[in-house]
Amino acid sequence: MEKRPKILVVDDEEMNLVLMEAMLAPLGYEVLTAKDGEGALAKVARENPDLILLDVMMPRLDGFTICRMLKDDETTRFIPVIMVTALDQLEDRVRGLNAGADDFLSKPFNELELTTRVRSLLRVKHLNDQLRYAHQHINYITRHVEGLLGSFDPLQFKLETARKELLQQLLGLKERAPEAVLVATVSGPESWEGWLYRRQGGTIHSEAVAFALPEDSPAGELLLRAGREGVFGNREDEKGEAVFTFVKTSLPAGPGPWYNYAGYYHHPFLVVAFNYPAGVTAYELDVLRNLLTYSQFLQLVGGQIREKEEAFHYTIKALARAAEANDEDTGNHITRVGIFARELARDLGCAENFCREIALAAQMHDVGKVHIHPDILRKPDRLTPAEWRIMQQHTIYGARILGDALHLKMAREVALHHHEKWDGSGYPAGLKGEEISLAGRIVALADIYDALRNKRSYKPAFSHEEACQIIIIGDGRVRPEHFDPAVLATFQRVASHLEEIYEILKD
Repeated sequence: MEKRPKILVVDDEEMNLVLMEAMLAPLGYEVLTAKDGEGALAKVARENPDLILLDVMMPRLDGFTICRMLKDDETTRFIPVIMVTALDQLEDRVRGLNAGADDFLSKPFNELELTTRVRSLLRVKHLNDQLRYAHQHINYITRHVEGLLGSFDPLQFKLETARKELLQQLLGLKERAPEAVLVATVSGPESWEGWLYRRQGGTIHSEAVAFALPEDSPAGELLLRAGREGVFGNREDEKGEAVFTFVKTSLPAGPGPWYNYAGYYHHPFLVVAFNYPAGVTAYELDVLRNLLTYSQFLQLVGGQIREKEEAFHYTIKALARAAEANDEDTGNHITRVGIFARELARDLGCAENFCREIALAAQMHDVGKVHIHPDILRKPDRLTPAEWRIMQQHTIYGARILGDALHLKMAREVALHHHEKWDGSGYPAGLKGEEISLAGRIVALADIYDALRNKRSYKPAFSHEEACQIIIIGDGRVRPEHFDPAVLATFQRVASHLEEIYEILKD
């Protein structure tokens, strides 16, 4: 709801305070009073008035000194000051102007002159405040986007997270910030999808929304047709009721009250902000226009990243399947190992980004087998020592294939480390303990579990219970000391879940 303008009257004579309050209060102003300079400064700090009527001749701190202190302070310099004085010499007026006074009122004053000057300066302050706040809001949003670009990581970029952070910059502002913002895009004929962001207390809440908004509806005519140039309305505008009715009936925003909105539409984006604390003007539209531009930018970046990510995933999986073309394993083996690794990582408490990445990286664990001759990969008998040395090279080949690209770092670690063992008895480097990457330690167990469950030319398929017993107790070839104890404990906790996954994806 809009607040009444606050006017602070400062005078050491009680009669003048009573007289000015009697003239101003009936006009809807909230009148504050102070009898000296110290009291005036305290009330300014506490109440943040919209205008100050300041007597010049007062004990201790005179009006000139107080005015200069206010104008030198960044937090109060924009409050207009009318100096009320019986001094009529030119040098006194010049002194007041040098102190920063915005206007003068001579004693004795009449009511018409007082109210006219007050209205005029409040109007100017209101416009200056709007301009200043719009400039600040645009700067806040711009700096946030600049920060986003400065630390941009395409592997970690999440469109909704970036958009929510951007909206927090607008909704979290201390002054003239709306309570709610709708950001939506066209999803079909007259259909829209998007997010509604609301400030509740000190927290920004977001909720996915879907709604119909025909262009020929009352709200559509305002937001979509007029909204191409920007549209705003305040609680007293009849047209605004169409927008507020749309909010109440089509969005999970509650019954309100809803007031003071600004909207901007640029196909396919619609941005509407509600419940500004004061009347909305063209300045708020400038802020929304910038917000919409940045939203379009984020959407474009997000779309391009998704396309590249999908192409990257397709290429990775195609390469992984090509590596297994001459092996006994099937494509489901690499899929299962990826899912097993992800579930183990989640139970270990790894970050969700790590869990998503290892699900893909694990599928590359045997990519180096493209360099191993099919006769060795498909040999039904035990490999000779020379053949075994060649087979062990697939870990090194895999690391070379994946190279040093940042987005393949984990996949490279997995390819190189998934046959290393916690006790140092693995290959190719005989690493032990935490010398082995965490991803490599996780995938090592995931790969062993899936290998035990599948039939090979040299071994039968084991049941889930048999595979667990071999991993946890050992069978001569596989021993529990081969595995990171923390990963092994995690395996025991989620083993039944891995069995369910295997049954769904088994060959």
